[in-house]
Amino acid sequence: MVCIGGNGTQKTAYKISQLGLNVIGIPKTIDNDVYGTDVTFGFQSAVDIATEAIDRLHSTASSHKRVMVIELMGHKAGWITLYAGMAGGADVILLPELGCDIDKVNKAILNRAKKDKPYSIVAVGEGLEFDGNCTKGNGPASKLSKLIEDNTGLETRETILGYVQRGGSPSAFDRNLATRLGGHATELIAKGQFGRMVALIDERITSVPLDKVAGKLKLVTPDHDLIVQGKRMGISFGV
Repeated sequence: MVCIGGNGTQKTAYKISQLGLNVIGIPKTIDNDVYGTDVTFGFQSAVDIATEAIDRLHSTASSHKRVMVIELMGHKAGWITLYAGMAGGADVILLPELGCDIDKVNKAILNRAKKDKPYSIVAVGEGLEFDGNCTKGNGPASKLSKLIEDNTGLETRETILGYVQRGGSPSAFDRNLATRLGGHATELIAKGQFGRMVALIDERITSVPLDKVAGKLKLVTPDHDLIVQGKRMGISFGV
């Protein structure tokens, strides 16, 4: 059995393998939070869509001198928000892993306004929690936009990109990654090496035991190079 999917799928694949079935896992999720692989296919396609959305928001934000808050998917992981936020030129990037100090967010936006930059783009991950009650279904963008407008006096609008990120044509990178992972999975089957998940590690296709993957999340860490470089560029991460 070849199980293609994200964390839940890989966890189930491990449980099935424990029952004695021959199982291979293939990591596929836009969230990029599967432990044991550098990247999952689906992620880059979602980042491309989210980046284009942020690019488009710049025009409206600039012409109307507004703060635009865009909420991106990823559950508890901020990979899409980080990569799309940086690529799309967001001024504030808020990740579930780092949390959020609303006073620092407001300060960053007001500092831009004082420098004759009357608009700002805020990219926020759907799993961000602050004040204890930002949850999916009543996501952070709505609350953030109200807090920003109330505290800065700047007109603020929210955009929740939602499931648009999950559809459409996959990127060339994702198509090639899927081909490479699928090819390696067939090799494992031919060799009788089961109970493993294929993975991309340091640009090399390999595999890892499912018991090392199941029940774990790969999250953004504060020392990630994009965060380090983003801070040097003056981007606020709300902490």
